[in-house]
Amino acid sequence: MGRGRKPLPDEIKVIRGTDQPCRMAGDDGVEKLTDIRQITSASRMKLLPTKRAKAIFKTKANQLIALRVLTELDLEHLAVYANSLDVLFSCLDGMREPAKEKFDKNGQLIGYVAPPEISLYRQMVEHVNRIGAEFGFTPVSRQRINQEPADDKDDLEEIFSHIK
Repeated sequence: MGRGRKPLPDEIKVIRGTDQPCRMAGDDGVEKLTDIRQITSASRMKLLPTKRAKAIFKTKANQLIALRVLTELDLEHLAVYANSLDVLFSCLDGMREPAKEKFDKNGQLIGYVAPPEISLYRQMVEHVNRIGAEFGFTPVSRQRINQEPADDKDDLEEIFSHIK
C-alpha cells in the first residue's frame, strides 16, 4: 500500500495560484545535506594519520566552508587531498638529504643514487594538483569556477528570428 500523494513543489503551487504560506513547504523536494559550519576536529578521520595532515584538512575545509563550496560528500575527497599533501611534504624532508655515492667493485666513484623520495614527490605533486584543481585551489581552477557560463544562442532560434 502506498504512502499517499507526493507533495507538490512550491513552484507548481505558485503557478496554480495556491501558494498560501500555510501550504508552502519551503523546499524543492530534494533532500538536503547537513549544513557544515566549521571543522573543529579531524581526530575521527582515519585517512589522516599525522597531525600535519589533520591540520591541512582543517585549514582547507574551513576555507571551503567560508566559500560555501564544501558539502559532506566532499569530506573524504578533501581528506585524500590533505593526506597526499602531507606525503608530499614528507618527500621534501627526505629530498633534503644529499644523494648517496655509488662505487664499483674497485672502490671507484661511478655516480650518485638519487633519493627514492624524488619519484614519489613527482607523483604526489601531480596528484595534489589534480585534486586541488577540483576544489579550486589553483588560480586557473578558481578562474574557471568564477566564470559565468557562456551565453550561447540557439542556432534554430536565430534562424526563426530572421524568418519573421
